[in-house]
Amino acid sequence: MNSFELSKCAAFNLPNRLTMMRFVLSIIFFAFLSYRWYDIAFFSYILAWITDWLDGYMARKKGLLTDFGRIADPFVDKIIVCGGFILLIQHANGIVPPWMVVVIVAREFLVNSIRSYSESKGIEFGATIWGKAKMFIQSLTISLILLFYAYLQCFEEIKLGIVVMLWMTVIITLVSGVKYLVKAGPSLLMK
Repeated sequence: MNSFELSKCAAFNLPNRLTMMRFVLSIIFFAFLSYRWYDIAFFSYILAWITDWLDGYMARKKGLLTDFGRIADPFVDKIIVCGGFILLIQHANGIVPPWMVVVIVAREFLVNSIRSYSESKGIEFGATIWGKAKMFIQSLTISLILLFYAYLQCFEEIKLGIVVMLWMTVIITLVSGVKYLVKAGPSLLMK
């Protein structure tokens, strides 16, 4: 087997296939959310969230880290989270303020730009604990909103909990963005 065939096989290892499955699940999630099938949107999002955890766990534990996975995994994460929040502006009837979504999406653009720049300078720019916490809280918040619209709309008091979760999401998103800026500071100041 030559080096191209070997790299081709590595690119399609199980963690990377899970990442691609999450991309397909994101499309399914967007479609069902768009048509207000909140129950199916909820379950497709939960399944996508599980594959996110599982592909990362397997890649680290089994030593199956690849360049493709390093790029595709955060890309798919950003697609499903940003797309989810953007669609929820319309569906969440005033619960999800557009300005919060702008903050979340802007942070993703900023960190992705910093990551691209740092890596172009040969500096690795992996996820931090703050980035993982941000992804967890964002996914939990989206899941709770979907759960509310799928099954719990008769419990109006849950809306207050969702608002609290949204504020926590924005705060952790901002803090993680600042942490990445500090981490990247030296590479950003290089000539």
